[in-house]
Amino acid sequence: MAPLEEYLKQADYLAQEIVNAWAINVQAGIGADLTDEFKGVFDRACRYRDSKSLADNHRECNFLSERDAAEESDTRQAFAEAYKTFWEKREAAA
Repeated sequence: MAPLEEYLKQADYLAQEIVNAWAINVQAGIGADLTDEFKGVFDRACRYRDSKSLADNHRECNFLSERDAAEESDTRQAFAEAYKTFWEKREAAA
């Protein structure tokens, strides 16, 4: 079991992996069969990616507010925690 810090470091990559897995399942016609737990991680991944995109855009314009930075950090933390829980349960079941 990796520490939470490892998931935080890889948050961008892991979020993209979750979005890719969702897309593959939806394209295969089995998106409705995804577990509620996966859908929760997917939702957190999307929230994180949205807040990161907003923060990155504001950074480019030197317009990043404390609120935007905090939202990015909070959603990153929430995603990493959800992913860690999801992954560890998945590995334990294997």
